[in-house]
Amino acid sequence: MEPPGDGIRPPQSWSELLPELAGLILRLLLCHIDRLRFSSVCRLWRLAAQQHRPHLPPALPFVCLNYTAFLSLPTGESRRAAAAPPAEGISCRGCFDGWFLYEPHDLYSDIDKCSLTNPISGVTIEMPLHLGAKFIVCSPDLVAAGCSDSVAFYRPGDPSWSVSPSNNGSRDYYVDFAFYRGKIYALNTADELSVHKAGGGAAVEHAIMSQGPKMCTGGDLDKNKLRCHYLVVSCTGKLLMVKWSVPPYHRRRPTTNFDGITVEVFEADLEKGRWLEVTSLDDGEALFLGRGCSKAVRFNGEDERFRGNCVYVLGYDNFFGYCCDAMPSYGFYDLRSGRIGQVLHDGMRVAAWPVISMEWFFPLE
Repeated sequence: MEPPGDGIRPPQSWSELLPELAGLILRLLLCHIDRLRFSSVCRLWRLAAQQHRPHLPPALPFVCLNYTAFLSLPTGESRRAAAAPPAEGISCRGCFDGWFLYEPHDLYSDIDKCSLTNPISGVTIEMPLHLGAKFIVCSPDLVAAGCSDSVAFYRPGDPSWSVSPSNNGSRDYYVDFAFYRGKIYALNTADELSVHKAGGGAAVEHAIMSQGPKMCTGGDLDKNKLRCHYLVVSCTGKLLMVKWSVPPYHRRRPTTNFDGITVEVFEADLEKGRWLEVTSLDDGEALFLGRGCSKAVRFNGEDERFRGNCVYVLGYDNFFGYCCDAMPSYGFYDLRSGRIGQVLHDGMRVAAWPVISMEWFFPLE
């Protein structure tokens, strides 16, 4: 058979996939695992994936269900977690960013160790036992654990944790933490922002003090509402606070009635010690909010299911009914239109039922 008129020989096998076609395929793979599978086909495909990686849209997070299964957002496909408990009497107690936390079943047992494990790569950080509400791997040699009234730090190899001073006996307890500009920022129920220097020991700095009722821009101060506050660092390096408030009747059962739900976004003005209301996120940016991990992701608009200028929150945070009484779900708020919606994954009923816990899981590169 004669070659094409332009003199270009067609590829003889899939291993000779043209780089341009490889890039088009990779852009359609929004699941991190699918991209890894593409790279593992052969050496040429792995080189193509490395070449196109800086130009690809971000991979979507998984929804980690019961710490045993991953829900793939693009397709709703269920994938089992590969990691297993490291020893008898140990179980997974939390999902933080791309890490699983393993602790003893019985906190009064003789086991005095816990560990953070990347379930995809198998990398593990062993630590003395600490009952933190949120764990942050700041760097390979520094881990932070946030509690309701303090922050602790651990460097691998040290005999114990270094505890930062407490919240000075305040009735307003910490509700979320973020690693920002080399420090841990802690947010409490009064919207106050405190700064804990990495390593602990130094005095706590107060970056933003309480601004009182005016922080609720909608004017709704209903104390019966369920409120969750989140800290998240934007793609452009801003420290944001998101407040999601829900009427009490939304907590009892799944609902499609979103009346009364409010979402507010604020940016930390650290120079003037205040919160500034944000009405629009930076171009293409979306926020994924969760108790174990919150992250900003920039979308390019190629997938209508996931858009910029939106806030995504998990159903497990009790915004759309308790997840154990409903199928796995997540909700979204569109800052541009003010629309609130919910996405249900009914195909997960058999794969992970009942749903006891739900967290965002961002695979580590």
